Amino acid sequence: MTKEKLLAMPADDYMNAEQLAFFADLIKSIRAETHERIEQSRVAIESLDTPADPADAASVEEERHWLVNVIDRDQRLLPQLEMALGRIGDDSFGWCDDSGEPIGLKRLLISPTTKYCIEAQERHEQIDKHQRQA
Repeated sequence: MTKEKLLAMPADDYMNAEQLAFFADLIKSIRAETHERIEQSRVAIESLDTPADPADAASVEEERHWLVNVIDRDQRLLPQLEMALGRIGDDSFGWCDDSGEPIGLKRLLISPTTKYCIEAQERHEQIDKHQRQA
């Protein structure tokens, strides 16, 4: 199924078997890409040599730092992908954890690991903002 076909489906078909299969494939693809990116970043880090020139050494260290951040971000994404696959398995994928309302196909295409509709996500962000300020 294509994104266009997915978005053209009637609202009554929300999270039917075909849509769940589409998102399962999408998430598995993202997971595979993420594993590959982690491995590529690790190989790149291992291949970095520390040059004698201080300016070059600083540049290499900056690249190493960037690659470590990529690995960290991707490793934090992997459990979210697994949880999304779990939600597909228990038929809760696509439904807001707070309100039980549909999250929406467009939102899920942008962020397939999301657990909240836009309104609930905004509430969570406001709560987090207030807690950080306290």
